[in-house]
Amino acid sequence: MKHTIIKTLLAILFLLPAWSFAQDKAIAKIFDEYSGKSGYTSVDISKGLFQLFAQLEADDPEFDDLQKALDGLESLRLVAYSIEGDKGTTEEKNSFVSNIKSNVPFDEFKELMVVRDGDDKINFYAKSEGQIITEMIMLVDGADKAVFLSLFGVIDLKHIAKLGSTMDLGGMEYLGKMKSE
Repeated sequence: MKHTIIKTLLAILFLLPAWSFAQDKAIAKIFDEYSGKSGYTSVDISKGLFQLFAQLEADDPEFDDLQKALDGLESLRLVAYSIEGDKGTTEEKNSFVSNIKSNVPFDEFKELMVVRDGDDKINFYAKSEGQIITEMIMLVDGADKAVFLSLFGVIDLKHIAKLGSTMDLGGMEYLGKMKSE
């Protein structure tokens, strides 16, 4: 039953509208360009929703781990494109990835790691102030999908993999790769 409550709360979290945050303009532009566009999935979660989760109580260690992963996050933005049957094209996916690569200032980020998982190449980048990661982006370029994720706030890498494995949303599962590498 506890897992059902957690899954229900996560579903509600993703169905509620969220507010925009002042992040890097180039990254915000990517999300604005593709959010709501046919064939794309987009998610925009604000600090207010993260704070609601912090106030919930549960006797579930898995939920406690999720709360630790969300602690300090200001926003989470994700946009994904998937080729499913006749619903997408390789050209559109490649155009999406090309747009990200040419407009996001990757030189302002430090590359944390690259994971190859079958046909998928997953790149993780971060900005930090001293030892504190303040922004992290992830780009997935696969044969049949592309995912761009931006996390903003105080990011704890020890718990961020849990966030990816808990949220059942296309693209988030790649955050789980942070723990295995």
